[in-house]
Amino acid sequence: MSRYLLGCAGWGYDDWRGGFYPAGAPPAEYLERYARVFRFAEVDSSHYAVPRREQVARWALATPPGFTFAPKFPGDVTHRARLRDAEDPTDEFLAALAPLRTSGKLGPVVLQFPPAFTRGNDGAALHAYLDGLPRDLALAVELRHPSWWVPATYRALEARGAALVWSVTEHGRSPPVVTAPFVYARLVGDRALSRFDRVQRDASPEIRYWARRFEDEGRSAERVFAVLNNHLMGFAPASARLLAEALGDAPPDLGAALRGPGQRSLAGL
Repeated sequence: MSRYLLGCAGWGYDDWRGGFYPAGAPPAEYLERYARVFRFAEVDSSHYAVPRREQVARWALATPPGFTFAPKFPGDVTHRARLRDAEDPTDEFLAALAPLRTSGKLGPVVLQFPPAFTRGNDGAALHAYLDGLPRDLALAVELRHPSWWVPATYRALEARGAALVWSVTEHGRSPPVVTAPFVYARLVGDRALSRFDRVQRDASPEIRYWARRFEDEGRSAERVFAVLNNHLMGFAPASARLLAEALGDAPPDLGAALRGPGQRSLAGL
């Protein structure tokens, strides 16, 4: 099995109906259909609100064995509290993830910080927070301010076994430094696009850049998780397919999400 797990930043996009999901597909079917195509998904919605445990259990049931979720920590922890006095929302969030743990479907949990989160103001809070999390929890830490790009940051993440997230956003690229047994990458792009029903821009140079980083700097990683965001090209599933092709990996069969149960191709409709 490939060491690359490619997926999208969420699956609940109505704009994908008619191009990725069937035009009349209800939202309740989205995840099951998504999981026919990809083995991995980042959970973007958990950034906005802690999911209910019952909802998380439904995610586990809707996906096949071996599927992996990477939930994002709530913004109440990373953006509003900035890790200070954040014990209660942290405990609530980690407790909600229990169904993914017991089903073996919990991958890295993502701490995404805003650009204003800096090493000078927030370094001590980050180190203390990481030390307080369960040691068996795989962590991916997205730091967007350039003050973090120093050896001391990399050593601190290595000591915790946490991955520095490799990302490209409107704020620039993070350095491709490996700090964990796995690489976690987020190809986000800028926020100019507002509809996500089709490819609207060519991001192939950016995708080829990151494919080289995975093969060069990331060659020691046991697994590479790569998240494609709709903002990169306008339609994240097509971006994931382009990345797979750049890596020489088997491209995802995007048509699988359109088919009915048991159908091998759209010709069976």
